[in-house]
Amino acid sequence: MTTMTAQRVDAASHWDWLKAGWRDLWSAPLYSIGYGLIFVAVGLAITAGLWTLGLGSITPVALAGFALVAPAFAVGFYRISALEDAGQKVSWTAIRDIPKGRFGQVAFLGVLLVVIFLFWILIARALYASFTIGNYLPVGEFTQFALSYPAGLTMIAVGTVIGGALAFAAFAISAFSFPMLIDRDVDAVTALIASVDAVKRMPVLALSWAITIALMTAGGIALFILPLAIVFPWLGHASFRAYRDLFPS
Repeated sequence: MTTMTAQRVDAASHWDWLKAGWRDLWSAPLYSIGYGLIFVAVGLAITAGLWTLGLGSITPVALAGFALVAPAFAVGFYRISALEDAGQKVSWTAIRDIPKGRFGQVAFLGVLLVVIFLFWILIARALYASFTIGNYLPVGEFTQFALSYPAGLTMIAVGTVIGGALAFAAFAISAFSFPMLIDRDVDAVTALIASVDAVKRMPVLALSWAITIALMTAGGIALFILPLAIVFPWLGHASFRAYRDLFPS
């Protein structure tokens, strides 16, 4: 197994990554935004399904969980950036053309993120049941409970701490590993260790990048999900630029 070590970069490099990601987004907007719209449709479908079932109050939990596994779904954006760097034509076929060996490695890390997602759902359900004494609350009552009652505020605080910890763990595992698997012939364990090591070696940069991703994603969700058609591909391309900056060829 090959060991890969990230090079140290400036603590404010995430702004450069966003600028480079923005350029990538508009280099192939048909594919980037088209790919982003697919996930907007998924998010809207999840939201509509939960509301139809009368489970609107757990929509934030479901969408937050979906954000945990987003790096696995962003492989198309990494692939677009890689194709552009190689001077190759971007097409739907080329985006899907991931070498078979690497596809299995990507799937392995994807399953790992799904496990974290399911763990988050179980914790969220346990917190909800504990603080509401097993009663399901309609959206209006739940909002009042969460924002006006000590038990509700405690539930939000505990859920935020636990969710934040899980989100940062998922970030450390996936921030640079997925782009690396798309770009290089390495195994999933090597990519995962390299990603976690980069986060450990540059914690300030990693934390600022994680917060940037979280705020942009939360803003897109808060504005009725539609802005994610731009935000998701933008962050996907920026994540590839982050990987290339830390692990230059």
